[in-house]
Amino acid sequence: MKKILITLLAFGLILNITACKKNEAKNPELPTIGIAKLISHNSLNDAEKGVLDELKELNVKANIDLQNANGDLNIASAIASKFKSDKIDVAVGIATPITVALSKQLTNTPIVFTAVTDPVKAGLASSITQGHKNITGVIDAIPIKEQLAEFKKIYDFKKLGVIYTTSESNSVSMAETTKKVCDEMGVELIVQTITTPAEVKQAAESLVSRVDAFYCFTDNSIATAMTALTDTAKQNKIPVFGGDITPTLNGGVVYALGFSYYQMGRMTGKLVAEVLQGKKADELPILSLNDPAFYKKLLDLDTAKLLGINFSDEMINSAEYIIKDGKLITK
Repeated sequence: MKKILITLLAFGLILNITACKKNEAKNPELPTIGIAKLISHNSLNDAEKGVLDELKELNVKANIDLQNANGDLNIASAIASKFKSDKIDVAVGIATPITVALSKQLTNTPIVFTAVTDPVKAGLASSITQGHKNITGVIDAIPIKEQLAEFKKIYDFKKLGVIYTTSESNSVSMAETTKKVCDEMGVELIVQTITTPAEVKQAAESLVSRVDAFYCFTDNSIATAMTALTDTAKQNKIPVFGGDITPTLNGGVVYALGFSYYQMGRMTGKLVAEVLQGKKADELPILSLNDPAFYKKLLDLDTAKLLGINFSDEMINSAEYIIKDGKLITK
């Protein structure tokens, strides 16, 4: 554990929001915000950037300590210990496991989470709408029922494959919801669980002979190793549908619906600013982007053509992101 803490201290990043200079000495006259993410992948990185950009736009003057657990729960616990010993003023947890780690040690420090799907099931709140004790934040729950109904219009799958991480309570919760929705739709759900991103390829390979489509909800291991899934699926002519836009921008997912994690980070930054202004976490609402107004659509025309899937002109015109001839087109 001591070695982990030394490593974290060596790589911890301190900067001043106003000046935006890396490795700037900590100003003892300013509050300190500790921002910890579970792992580095595009969605969580976008959320982190959104938090920082919002604090900068609001002219929040603070020391920022950025930490990355690299998907390791032991490191997540060490980060929480570091934040506790440093007596930070506000902690930001990006993803469920890291926020849970923070909550276990920072019982008197305000915690603002982001990219948490079910704060109640994770033991972070007593409701999904209101902050509790020292914790509030922004949830990233997705409308699984609506998404699957939309995807089924494009490809009438009968056996749906899902891979998820057992150590992420948010993924367990979404898997349970997906099962209920599939039962209602008359679709057989076939799951394969994993513990790390390194297991995604093997999990996908174990499912290809048993499913006719894959569905990816917001699981951090999948987001980290998305190409391992999409490459395997493509080789076996199986479509992949996504509940998050950001990990699909490199192609391979036929159709994805999702909100912007960057925008979610901006919402989180506003909550952090309110806490620094003296608001208590239990006085602040838990926010959500689970609204059609926040959703965007991605269509991979190259992969669709390979799989013999056709999109109407209307659908193509309505998509904010199109992948065609190997290029990402943003409207």
